[in-house]
Amino acid sequence: MSSITLDEINKIREQKRNDTDINLYILLHQLSTLMTNAVDTEIRHLRITQPQVTVLTMLSRQERPVTLDELANWCLKEFSSIFTLINRMEKKGLVKKIKKNDGAKTYVAMSKKGSLLYHQMVTEKSIHLIFDKLTKDEKTQLENIMKKLRANTRDLLGLDFRPPFLP
Repeated sequence: MSSITLDEINKIREQKRNDTDINLYILLHQLSTLMTNAVDTEIRHLRITQPQVTVLTMLSRQERPVTLDELANWCLKEFSSIFTLINRMEKKGLVKKIKKNDGAKTYVAMSKKGSLLYHQMVTEKSIHLIFDKLTKDEKTQLENIMKKLRANTRDLLGLDFRPPFLP
């Protein structure tokens, strides 16, 4: 590595300080952390974690059991992490694993206990209180911007790449 002068370091520091993209990333990261903390505070008394709530949310939105692969993709987690999470949730009685006729894939469905917990106890009030500051139009704009950024990031990471020779 070559030697760099203090003036060069200060110039780079100033460029980074004024970099809009980096500043937006910092702001988004801070907001994400704060919102995560608010939701954690809200659900702590339920003895359930945010990843567990995320799984219950997805299962609640589906009208069928889902595969572990689908859960991993939706939650943006590695398969092994989802596998471990589902095992813990099954031990708590929040979900049930189902093997279909072919037996090759494991499906997950919300249990009655999980459904009662999610639909009666998880209120998501903290999320509503945070987003109440935005107008309907601002929420729509924010949603569109975040979807655009999510799609671009997934593309950059190759998450949706499927070789053209695969069926």
